[in-house]
Amino acid sequence: MTTIIDVAKKAGVSKSTVSRVVSNKGYVSQETRQKIEKAMHELGYIPNMLARNLQSGLTKTIAFISHDFNQHTSIFLNAFTKTALDHDFYVNLYVTGGDKDKELDALNLMKYKQVDAIFIFTRSNSWDKIIPFKKFGPISTWHRIDSPDIYSSYVNQYESYLMSLEFLLTRGYQSIGHILGDENNKNTIARIKALNHFYDYHPELKKDCDWIFVNSSHLNTGRHIAQKWASSVHKPDGLVFYTDFIAAECISELQLLGIKVPEDLGIMGFDNSTISEIVHLTTVDCHLETQALNCFNYLHSQLKQLDFKPKDITQDLVIRSSTK
Repeated sequence: MTTIIDVAKKAGVSKSTVSRVVSNKGYVSQETRQKIEKAMHELGYIPNMLARNLQSGLTKTIAFISHDFNQHTSIFLNAFTKTALDHDFYVNLYVTGGDKDKELDALNLMKYKQVDAIFIFTRSNSWDKIIPFKKFGPISTWHRIDSPDIYSSYVNQYESYLMSLEFLLTRGYQSIGHILGDENNKNTIARIKALNHFYDYHPELKKDCDWIFVNSSHLNTGRHIAQKWASSVHKPDGLVFYTDFIAAECISELQLLGIKVPEDLGIMGFDNSTISEIVHLTTVDCHLETQALNCFNYLHSQLKQLDFKPKDITQDLVIRSSTK
């Protein structure tokens, strides 16, 4: 087996010079680099990445765990990966399909030093099951979790949801429907709290429980909501969706049904994703890119023993033509 010493002899340089080329660290002149690369090619030398990783203590790889790959995942993963590349780190995506055992398999990668850190986009196991893996390396998430063991870069959904409802009220919407996510999700819990407080603050408004939906999955939810609205006798004049994708799907179906937005019905989403621009959707920008940046930077700072200071995350109303 060809070694780094064989390459150094053939190129007529020191072992340390070859090492700098292999690790891409430290200065090596272009002429010398070309000689070394030529020697490596001729000898068929393949750097032992495992040995290098063991020596440095890092694989420079982070596991990104998600149930599936959707628009949310794409936005977050793109921002997370760009930040990782800026720091010379790799990101491996592990899609679990919501399988608890597959998620544990992905978490075990850190235990066996195949990855350095874990980012959890969506989870299947309880946090109590996940937290013990912290002893093998840092973990971050964008889910709301109050734990000293897992870093969470989350947005205050109570404030953002209350802001969205107050905005709709100022635009003349008196009857509002609410399409929310998983009832056990802390973001959903925060939004329900905001919803209840909103109606407490405005007793003149009626809270129609028939138009409060929780556990709304992505698949065809927007279309079903549009069809329900079209067939209902008592219709809200505005709908708020917990994600832009479902809101956009609703708008698409409303158009097929001949219902005008916002003349007949106002629609509002959350996230300010690309699809919200395409369909001119009023939404709330929770700055997913900044959340991704904070999540990676936390992991990187833990691995490199650096100080960590997260960027502030604002919540900004983005007004487009889907509302009056």
